[in-house]
Amino acid sequence: MYICHSDSSDYLTVKSSIMKTTGFRSALLIGVLLFLIFACKKENNSDQNISDLDEIKALIDQAGSEWDNQEVYADDDSQTLYMLLDGIPADFLVDETFLDEHPQGISGKDSTEVRLILKKSFIRCLRGLALSDSQVHVVKRYLNKYDACTEHAVQRAKAIYQKLKDQYHIKYKRLWNAFQNGTITKEEFLKKVRELKIAFKKELNSLHLKEKLHEALKQCLHTFFSELKGVLTVRQWKAFIECYRTKTF
Repeated sequence: MYICHSDSSDYLTVKSSIMKTTGFRSALLIGVLLFLIFACKKENNSDQNISDLDEIKALIDQAGSEWDNQEVYADDDSQTLYMLLDGIPADFLVDETFLDEHPQGISGKDSTEVRLILKKSFIRCLRGLALSDSQVHVVKRYLNKYDACTEHAVQRAKAIYQKLKDQYHIKYKRLWNAFQNGTITKEEFLKKVRELKIAFKKELNSLHLKEKLHEALKQCLHTFFSELKGVLTVRQWKAFIECYRTKTF
């Protein structure tokens, strides 16, 4: 059975075979061996491409899992349920300005939101790679493209979140008033608030899925990560993956 190798021994084998055979048999053997060599090389390249795709898919799946890890908080003062970053995983809120040295000065963004995105998204791993000036220039261009790709889905997700938040504000306020006037006990109030949080998160996720916002945002991130891999060195890409996979944000 012929075994694929990626080194120069393949060519030495062909050369040796040519010297030992003549005529038609020689030509036939050369053709067969060359076919096998190039087939193996194509197979090796194909395997590498599959590996790259699997690698990036793992990163995308991890980013997508952040939807399930979102927390719902309750504010008794305003009788409001809310989620950080409007319930959108930080990875999908990154743009080219986050690669700057002092992104806290980004106009149009709340400073708390900026800090959260810096802490919870892939940008933290990217900023730790000591990118060259030329790499920064290219990565910023891809981040700008990524921001344009996610813009519509992000705006739609924010609109859905705000509408749902308003609806649950009414529900929460009704519970709060019942607790204040003694209609329900503190234990009943806390139990019902926990149930409200679960329902809020479930309904928000369902609405996002219904409009395929998860799918759209993940596709944008897939494109960006694929482009990013082409900019980074092998060492940088491995460091980026390791940082992202082991992040405990």
